[in-house]
Amino acid sequence: MNIYKKNDSVKLKDEYIKNSKKQAYDLDKPFVLAGDFTHIYFISPSISSDKTAQKNQDNNMISIEGDKQQVLDLIQNIRQMKDDVQELLQLQTQIRDFFKQCDLNNLDQQTAILLINILKQIEQTKQKYPQLQFKETNQDIRKNLKEFYKLLCLKPITIFIRIPKIMMLFDDMSGSSLFTNSVENEFYKFIVQRRHLHVFTVMISAHSITNLFYQFRVNQTAIVLFNGLKMEQMKEYFNTIQEVQSSNFGEKEFTEIYKRTTGYYEQDFDKKALYRYNFLYIVIQPMPSIYEGFNNKLK
Repeated sequence: MNIYKKNDSVKLKDEYIKNSKKQAYDLDKPFVLAGDFTHIYFISPSISSDKTAQKNQDNNMISIEGDKQQVLDLIQNIRQMKDDVQELLQLQTQIRDFFKQCDLNNLDQQTAILLINILKQIEQTKQKYPQLQFKETNQDIRKNLKEFYKLLCLKPITIFIRIPKIMMLFDDMSGSSLFTNSVENEFYKFIVQRRHLHVFTVMISAHSITNLFYQFRVNQTAIVLFNGLKMEQMKEYFNTIQEVQSSNFGEKEFTEIYKRTTGYYEQDFDKKALYRYNFLYIVIQPMPSIYEGFNNKLK
């Protein structure tokens, strides 16, 4: 377990976005979920008046009303995007390998037609999902692609597609009918399958973790606890996060770290006010690419 202390001056979402830029996406490794987020969705039941959504207008974020059908439609669109891109990326890898060392002087007609058809599919996918456009950097591929398009008397295109990398932010929706513990629930299936759909992170604001269904709780990788929780709430959270429990780390130790990190003093309201916007960020399944940059690590 890794624990971090941060205040309101650094938004958790922005840290994820900033850290995603530290590792570039590589067309030679098309299914490695690296690089920038291609899609960021903010889902809120009160999107028109939501201050968080209004503050993120310049953040390439797509805001969606928290209506159940709209969310289910979004999930279906994500599944469709995954299906559209998955097979095409394999074909794209093949033609990139071809253009790395091809001899266009000996190009036969059948191969040329095959290349043209694949490039057409890539162009159609780029138009359907413009966020997935990714510039080719290999100079051999760029050179041969330009020569190939020249033979066709077409304007050269040296932009391919990449795998999606998705962030989803749900604002206070734990009471929604989406969050029901049923294998027939489409949102339930989505949470279980999200890694296969290239959803890198899902953040949900909830007043109580126990209100979220079991599969979401066991699939969570991190939890944020703001200051002001009462003792019975602390016990509820600690008992929910079984991965951090051990013979040497129980409710008492957990509560002490929470109090020290968030400045939570039950009797001293002046001190509590100084830490009003601090929170405890707990990484349950640590991954360096997720928590790199969170410098205030508590041991």
